[in-house]
Amino acid sequence: MLRFFFSCTVEAFGIKELLPAYLDPTLQPNDLLTGVVIAAGGAGYDPLTAKLAAVASLSDQLKQFKEYIEKLKGIVGEEKTNFIIQNSLILVVAGSNDISNTYFLSGVRELEYDVPSYTDFMLKYASDFIKDLYGLGARRIGGIQRDCDEKQNQASQLFNSKLFVEMDHLNKNLLNLRVVYIDIYNSLLDLIINPAKYGMVLHLLYLASSIIFLIN
Repeated sequence: MLRFFFSCTVEAFGIKELLPAYLDPTLQPNDLLTGVVIAAGGAGYDPLTAKLAAVASLSDQLKQFKEYIEKLKGIVGEEKTNFIIQNSLILVVAGSNDISNTYFLSGVRELEYDVPSYTDFMLKYASDFIKDLYGLGARRIGGIQRDCDEKQNQASQLFNSKLFVEMDHLNKNLLNLRVVYIDIYNSLLDLIINPAKYGMVLHLLYLASSIIFLIN
């Protein structure tokens, strides 16, 4: 669903027809200039989430992002690469797998944490991940969490409320960072069409920049 939505988004703005996976063996150098998906279905902020799903963790995906940056440098040079990364919209889709799978479904984390303490645990990893992206040059970051079922909504809403506060803190303390929380169906489209409303200038829509999607 998300892959389809993002591909439709980049196609609508004339960037490319499909958003390719970074690990696609048929990926061409030009694909790196206009956006890729660095994601692993089933991953989350909690490192255990990726282990339970047997997929690439956030740290694994950060390594891939570093590789991506080095490949860009080899194609367009360091200065242009820095420009691309700083002016790209990086969407982080995470959180729902942690709550639905790792906490409620498997029950593993439920044995260790109550909901408030688990959302604090998630928040630390979410904040650290954003800081890691910032350290690699990212300045435009959108955080997305998909809907959970009704039973899990309370935990999801609690995490979201904490995430809002943390995002505001990061925006105030990391120079030139603009990180926002957006919902997949409505706010993302509004962010793309009306970026100034969120304090963003999304050069990627108008220049040969990138859209890099991390996590899923």
